[in-house]
Amino acid sequence: MTGGGVVVLLTVLLVHHCSAQEYGKTGGSITLTPRIKLSTPPNTILWKWGTKKVAEKDSPDLPTDYYGWFQGRTTLDDNTGSLTIYRLSSGDDGDYSVEINGQLKVDKYHLIVKDDATIPEISKDCSATECTLKCSGSADENVSWLKMKNGNNPEEEAVPTLKVVENGEFTKFQCKLSKPLSYKTSKIMTLQEIFQAQEYGKTGGSITLTPRIKLSTPPNTILWKWGTKKVAEKDRPDLPTDYYGWFQGRTTLDDNTGSLTIYRLSSGDDGDYSVEINGQLKVDKYQLIVKDDATIPEISKNCSATECTLKCSGSADENVSWLKMKNGNNPEEEAVPTLKVYKNSTFTKFQCKLSKPLSYKTSAIMTLQEIFQESNLPNNSGLIIGIILPIVAVLVCVAVFGYFKGWYKRFLPGQRDSGTTTIYSTVGSTGLNTTQSNNIEGDATPQGSAAAPPSNGSNNANESHPLTGPPAAPPSNASNNVKEDEAA
Repeated sequence: MTGGGVVVLLTVLLVHHCSAQEYGKTGGSITLTPRIKLSTPPNTILWKWGTKKVAEKDSPDLPTDYYGWFQGRTTLDDNTGSLTIYRLSSGDDGDYSVEINGQLKVDKYHLIVKDDATIPEISKDCSATECTLKCSGSADENVSWLKMKNGNNPEEEAVPTLKVVENGEFTKFQCKLSKPLSYKTSKIMTLQEIFQAQEYGKTGGSITLTPRIKLSTPPNTILWKWGTKKVAEKDRPDLPTDYYGWFQGRTTLDDNTGSLTIYRLSSGDDGDYSVEINGQLKVDKYQLIVKDDATIPEISKNCSATECTLKCSGSADENVSWLKMKNGNNPEEEAVPTLKVYKNSTFTKFQCKLSKPLSYKTSAIMTLQEIFQESNLPNNSGLIIGIILPIVAVLVCVAVFGYFKGWYKRFLPGQRDSGTTTIYSTVGSTGLNTTQSNNIEGDATPQGSAAAPPSNGSNNANESHPLTGPPAAPPSNASNNVKEDEAA
């Protein structure tokens, strides 16, 4: 062999030493072509899959033999030595080699048969200002995200999860799943759609879940599910909608848009909702959370002479915050359940706020003076109050007792005070007699003189009064009383 022939042979060997990786699609076909260029058709050709024969041609005038499960779906090109395999499956994966004119070609063909790329499935976990998007597919797919700015070409980032911020520079996002021969993308999601992850409804109210896909014509079939259970289903445009379970009687389906409206919401309606339109599952899901109205805040405090700790309470699912106000300024909000307030604080007004996704309630505004007004008592105020209150109670009881005792003595017959004047009037047979005033007891009687007893004449002091009854009986021995006074 000449020197030039050696160089050519070495070049051929080096080129064919490198094995090629070939990809085929499930159900499709692939052609494996020898890299050597033939000037004339080869006399013999033998293709192998590992150590097993696939196709063989022993001589130019004989037909090709096909072996095993390659029979009926494989063809051999007699002129080029190319092998074509149809109706590919993952069972065709492996190493293929070829011998031409009895010479083994050192280059091999590693065939990998793949399914089509799958439709991406997207899940997300969101806070108020940030969402983490996760794109999922089969294990042998490459995952990437396409990020778009307004009017610009997309930028591709090869990551399975992507963090999106609400005020970011990218406004549209799309997941891409790739295989060697195919790729599929998700629908484009806007920032607004991404941050609509959770839908909130109010107890007793209603909510409408609307598919994000835009339909040019009314869909033929619509199926809404709550988890794995059917909610509403329309099988054909000319058939009425079927409603299921406890959604019957309080759910309506819009035939044109596919929107689902649920009425008389309760916490039992919480969960994940999904929709199939024209038999295709939409990858975006709707997490519904039903909430009651926010409650009125309840505030308690624990104070010393110079500071107070305010605590705001509500239901477990409410967000608690405090609004702090300075004179003439907008309030500052602090998301804490307890707040320390100092007597010399620059904030002068305080208000608690309890929030739910669809409502909030606030407490009455409290001033610094109101917060600390109960803290101005001395530290031993409790002891002082404990001593004073019993004393006051005793004094009140004594006063009441004395008052009623004096009243009893004043108005009981025969126990009247000095200076009391009794007025009598007598109704005669022909009219009312002149009223007489008799001093029974009092200072009007000269000292040392006995009161004169009533006479037995026409004096009416002994007659019964229509209201007060008979007067007190006079002493039995009036003359004795007079003598005693004179002796005195």
